[in-house]
Amino acid sequence: MFILNFIPGWFFPALAILAIIIFLLTKFIKLPQMQLINYTSIVVFALSLFMCGANWNNDYWLAKVREVETKLAQSEAESAKENTKIVEKVVTRREIVRLQGNEIVKYVDREKVVIDENCKLPELVVDLHNKAIK
Repeated sequence: MFILNFIPGWFFPALAILAIIIFLLTKFIKLPQMQLINYTSIVVFALSLFMCGANWNNDYWLAKVREVETKLAQSEAESAKENTKIVEKVVTRREIVRLQGNEIVKYVDREKVVIDENCKLPELVVDLHNKAIK
């Protein structure tokens, strides 16, 4: 609740205690307006008790939010670490693929002479092609 941000936490319990004291005083002291004060103290006690519960509920959910925020921060830190590991793996694999591709290109260039003029592909070329795909 928005209003709970501006009111200190001790205010509503103190108001409830004050309402109980006033209620008890109206039972012992007899004045002409005591019945009105008695009923007013009951209403004030009920409202202050409600606001104590609302304040407790607000604090409870704020604690839950803080807990989730800390878990989120930890998850983000772990995610950043894992992302760096993944990037390193991708970079090394790209480098390996690039090197293997260069090796295969060199090998194909050397084996161009082997391919005959009828465009028959020997098993060697098919194997090279399959290795390049992997």
